Amino acid sequence: MKPGGQQTTKTLKSRDGVVAESWGDKAELIKEEAFPKPLKGVERKAQEEGGGMWKKIIDEDMRLGLFDQSVKKAPGPDRLGFKAIRLLWEWDAPRIIAIVKASFRLGVHPQV
Repeated sequence: MKPGGQQTTKTLKSRDGVVAESWGDKAELIKEEAFPKPLKGVERKAQEEGGGMWKKIIDEDMRLGLFDQSVKKAPGPDRLGFKAIRLLWEWDAPRIIAIVKASFRLGVHPQV
């Protein structure tokens, strides 16, 4: 613990060796690792191949489904609890929404 009661986190290193030391740099690194940008063309392919059910997914319903759950629930096989997922939502909700909708469009449901 730093003087004044502030807690510190360990230095993080990206896959390409870039070191993140500040809180903001660490947050950005975690966000990019958790939600990588899709490859070019993947979004278009998803729109062309998928059915129409994904159009019925309402962004607010996703948010309510996430925030109506207790943060004390045990994490699933991906080891992410609702507290962590909520933090990721706060960082980049549009990306989570896009991932969920793309999953439904493509019929891809990752096990973890």
